[in-house]
Amino acid sequence: MGYILLSVLLITIILCYLEDYIKRYRFFLYILMGFVMVLIAGLREIGLDPDSENYEYSFHHYYQSSEMGMVEPSFTLISAILNVFTDNVHLLFLVYAFLGVTIKLYAFKKSLQCIFVPMMLYISFYFVLHEMTQIRAGVVSALFLLAVYHIAKKEKRKALLLIIVGSFFHYSSLALLPTLVFGNKDFNRKENIMIALLIPLSYLIYFGGISMLLNTDIPLIGNKLAIYQQAMEKGKMTVNIDVFDPVHLVSVMLFYYTLYFRKTITAFNENYNVVIKIVALGLFLHTSLAFLPVLALRISQLYCIVNIFLFSGIVYTFKQKWMGITVLVLLSIFQMYLALPHYGLGDIVRF
Repeated sequence: MGYILLSVLLITIILCYLEDYIKRYRFFLYILMGFVMVLIAGLREIGLDPDSENYEYSFHHYYQSSEMGMVEPSFTLISAILNVFTDNVHLLFLVYAFLGVTIKLYAFKKSLQCIFVPMMLYISFYFVLHEMTQIRAGVVSALFLLAVYHIAKKEKRKALLLIIVGSFFHYSSLALLPTLVFGNKDFNRKENIMIALLIPLSYLIYFGGISMLLNTDIPLIGNKLAIYQQAMEKGKMTVNIDVFDPVHLVSVMLFYYTLYFRKTITAFNENYNVVIKIVALGLFLHTSLAFLPVLALRISQLYCIVNIFLFSGIVYTFKQKWMGITVLVLLSIFQMYLALPHYGLGDIVRF
């Protein structure tokens, strides 16, 4: 699996540099790469990732899993339909991979001028996590990327519908509702400072212990948080958040970098103001909710899927486009080999 992922990433990197020269073939290659990613995620070996065995059990016992509140309605419905034809869980993986990958690729094409740069970032940052581990959240994140486009276009009803549909795949989608209040208007210096101060504020909340006063009995997901907490106490699950983790700090630094070059990037991506606000909120939640590591990771990962849009803008901060692409290539390689072990997927990058 390590060789396959590396090969896909390398091909995508090459396409990033060639995109302006292969306009006639780029859409075909884009679809082809997406098809390959669906197959990789859908046909992966059971046990390769931390959750596939649990999904296999839930697939075979979908009624029981539904009654216990372990899965959302969509999982039960899809499992019930597929079980009529086969008991092979790979068909379930293929369905979720198809939804997660294709909707994300559609969102990239709809929102950005370039398509292979966001694909490269997606592969290195989120593909394994969302399409091979958190497959239900993977569909939610895809729908959210599409919702961001509609939020920026002031089509809030369409965005709301996408988030609600996402809640049928994973209840955490409802945590994305606050993004509907964001607008895409250019913000003034005062607003710029307020956004920049969100991240330092999150550290003040974390170290000040203010977060401990929050109520953890959250509707719909409170029961799941309790299950995760019990698993952690029994040693079956280990989830910790290091607020000074290198991966997180790199994201913070790149956020401030893109915030500084916001006007430059906005000339190439008119949705960038909304993207910055969403990423700022995601980074804020990651640190301020670190006392609830499972909740903090789930929510921040959903919000920060928009990092793909944010980081893609770095290309336009260089006079020579290839220099910006090279920076993102190095970032992608760094991210893939540093972050995967955090998700319990270190074996994937061991060749």
